[in-house]
Amino acid sequence: MSQPLSQEAIQIFEAIAAILLRCFLITFFALLFVWILIIFQGDYLYHLQTLFVDISRPDFDLFLLYSLTFMKVLNIVFFLFPFIALKLFVVGQKRLTAKKVS
Repeated sequence: MSQPLSQEAIQIFEAIAAILLRCFLITFFALLFVWILIIFQGDYLYHLQTLFVDISRPDFDLFLLYSLTFMKVLNIVFFLFPFIALKLFVVGQKRLTAKKVS
């Protein structure tokens, strides 16, 4: 059986988990904002993009879909999964500490 971590180490892991959760939420709301922008101003965004790059509308839509999907996957993999893993680890460490005290 492993030794429980010190209270200070547990607090550090909780702080890291809180940072990861904030990063996840910020990215989630940024993606939501971009999605809403695409829904309501898609034609205007396409017009702006065609000023810089010659791209067809289906290709533009596909690019947006791929970009949003890629960002969602990155958000989940780099922020949500580590947050869940750290939270589970901290809960386990707290149980170990509680058993050791009893």
